[in-house]
Amino acid sequence: MLLSLVGVVVGLLLLVGGSNFLVDGGAGIAKKIGVSGHVIGITLVAAATSLPELATSFTASIEGYPGLAVGNVVGSNAFNIGIVLGASLLIAGMRSSRFTVRDGWMVILSTFIFGIFSMGTISRIESIVLLMIYLVYVAYLFWISKPSIRTEDDEDPKGRTYKMVLLTVVGFFMLFLGSPLLVRSSVDLATDLGVGNSLIGLSLIAAGTSLPELMTSVVAMIKNQRGIAVGNVLGSNIFNILLIIGISGIIHPIDMAGLMNPGVVPGMILLTVLGILISRRRMGRLQGVMLITSYVLFFILMLPLAW
Repeated sequence: MLLSLVGVVVGLLLLVGGSNFLVDGGAGIAKKIGVSGHVIGITLVAAATSLPELATSFTASIEGYPGLAVGNVVGSNAFNIGIVLGASLLIAGMRSSRFTVRDGWMVILSTFIFGIFSMGTISRIESIVLLMIYLVYVAYLFWISKPSIRTEDDEDPKGRTYKMVLLTVVGFFMLFLGSPLLVRSSVDLATDLGVGNSLIGLSLIAAGTSLPELMTSVVAMIKNQRGIAVGNVLGSNIFNILLIIGISGIIHPIDMAGLMNPGVVPGMILLTVLGILISRRRMGRLQGVMLITSYVLFFILMLPLAW
């Protein structure tokens, strides 16, 4: 059991470290090509911080542990809304912009579609639908985005571009080295503890792979980059539901009835809708406390169902 626990910790450290490199490298590359800040937050930063979930769920699906893959996504989305957004709002409040409201409704729509598909087996066709919705939405965001105006003074030195590319490559290497270690160690730990893979995915793995979102959003709030902080949460949830479940289901159809209690997914949907509605007008410390409290209640209620 101790060896499995060490494997989980080392795997998480590799995922978190790799994600940080990817965020720095990817954001630098995006800035160089002139992508707007809002689009960077909800697409690039959100995707980069969600890569641990993608790597973990992808590996779990390949190795035949769909419960770990789905539990990771469901738990991560609940953690993002309750803890990541809640903790960010405890640092500083902000008013919801029309972009926040629009992307919030997209999170709700994506979650409801996933909820409908999860009533039975998520087939490859349904997985392709989820994946296509994500690609269309990202394309729409880039289409409506106005690229930032660049001048020669804004150009980074050529060496900096190489550094950004190197950070991105190293980040990917750490990510895909850490994900199989994390999955296999988690499965061994679940076996040692006598609990299901979905419970480990819903709790330990979900919280661990959501650390990049937590750190990124908190740091963004401290640096007064509030749009990136909130966009990171919303974009990560859209990424998790549409792209990760989509890819996992294409690899292997997901029989939801055989993976976890039917009450877990509705619980995540309820928390997501509640979180978006709470924060759609005013996002302050009160809303932050409410979100964190909602997540704690969700976890306490879902724990026996996922066991």
